[in-house]
Amino acid sequence: MIKTVKIKKFKGFESLEINDLSTINLLGGKNNAGKTTVLEALFMFYDRLNAHVLLRQYGWRGVGEIALQPETLFSPIFYNFDLNNNISVEITNEKNYFSSMSIKYLDDINNKSITVPGNDGKVSADTIAIPNSSLEFIYKDSSASKKTVQLTIENNSISLNIKKYEGSVTSAIFLASKIHPNPNENAIRFGELDIKGKAGSVIEFLKIIEPRILSLSSITTSNGNSMLYADIGINIKVPISYMGDGVSRLLTILLAIVSTKNGVVFIDEIENGIHYSVLPDVWRVIEQAAIDNNCQIFATTHSYECLNAAVEGIEAPNNFRYFRLDRSPKDNLVRAKKFDIDSLEIAIDNGWEVR
Repeated sequence: MIKTVKIKKFKGFESLEINDLSTINLLGGKNNAGKTTVLEALFMFYDRLNAHVLLRQYGWRGVGEIALQPETLFSPIFYNFDLNNNISVEITNEKNYFSSMSIKYLDDINNKSITVPGNDGKVSADTIAIPNSSLEFIYKDSSASKKTVQLTIENNSISLNIKKYEGSVTSAIFLASKIHPNPNENAIRFGELDIKGKAGSVIEFLKIIEPRILSLSSITTSNGNSMLYADIGINIKVPISYMGDGVSRLLTILLAIVSTKNGVVFIDEIENGIHYSVLPDVWRVIEQAAIDNNCQIFATTHSYECLNAAVEGIEAPNNFRYFRLDRSPKDNLVRAKKFDIDSLEIAIDNGWEVR
């Protein structure tokens, strides 16, 4: 479990340090303070073997298309869009085990020999300079091991070159705020849990905000995709997506947590689609699911009701931390102010602005 994180030169952060993280970590702050950016930096740390590591993050922010050029594909993740600003993300766990990720831009020119037709119709060999731009990801840890991965733009495509990598990667899932839950993805996750006999816990958790649900079934539709249907005690099963955004959102969160045992789940704008009146129960359910599956949660919020619900719903105060991110107008640095449940409750009772 992550206890400390340090982020440098990533997107809007020149540097940021967050200490004393817990099982559930909620981030707040004004617009452009960097709440989502913290989640993206940490998720990138774990999404290291995915060639779409950048494209996925841009898609979560609503960017549908992007040119395969360093200035458009690579530069948005660097501080001030400057490719010379090397990125680093460092984490320390509860056993003081240290691991880090550094990212730097490589702009190599490779001389390649190609055959081209001449003016006289004959084919001859010619040598041209072809740009080959890459991001190099270097991972280090307390064991002194070094692992290297390169993300490369070449021949109008993206490739992942695993130069030196051994060992496993902690499982991580990112739930974006701007993208609706994927019914097919949820059905697949539920099916995998059902095979292992672990689906019952998800249903019991879900009943807390929708007690009519008796069971869930993964049904394959005519187009080959799968959807989850709920038995709510009538003569026909109902697609879960018809039961409201709150049920779909909580189901997506629960499936992510239960499917990521001993891993990390990132949830952007956790309260989206969930009515404030059931948020205390939602926090209670998320806390229990996270503990049962040893899954660490990082989430963001803009909602005062969400903070108040966390104070009311979290049962073990040590399981929760709230961090308000503030960007200083003097030096443009972002700093994280920590609140535990007790200090957050005091702030809310006194009407202090902590969002």
